[in-house]
Amino acid sequence: MSNYSDIAAGLVTILQNGVTGLHAYNHPVDSVHEFPAAVLLPEAFDPEIAFGGNTFEAAIRVVVLVASGDTAEGFAALYDHMDPTEANKSFIKAVRDAPTLDGKVDSSRVGPLENVGRRELWGGFYFGFDMLVHFVKTVA
Repeated sequence: MSNYSDIAAGLVTILQNGVTGLHAYNHPVDSVHEFPAAVLLPEAFDPEIAFGGNTFEAAIRVVVLVASGDTAEGFAALYDHMDPTEANKSFIKAVRDAPTLDGKVDSSRVGPLENVGRRELWGGFYFGFDMLVHFVKTVA
């Protein structure tokens, strides 16, 4: 297993432990029908940026979907899942409470939230947002 896929698996674990009822996928999906959901996608990174030759910095995009785009309550659900202090609902808190991503990285941090609101993805409409999780990994 590559370091990147190992890190994604660690991120799935801590998100599922921190967000009640979360369905998380470390690969693109055709559609989502159970909420909340998270789809992890690798972000582009510069492999030239390395520290000491065996440490690298990169990010994973977490596409968070909190409800179907067909429900009026969906937008309200965004607030709970974006709130950095909301226990058992906050994606930000889940990462902050486990910054090593289940022991897979040296450290991580949540970057800006993007694409907040109703959006069309994979042939469906959803309420959600994107969260960038930046990490530093040392390879032995």
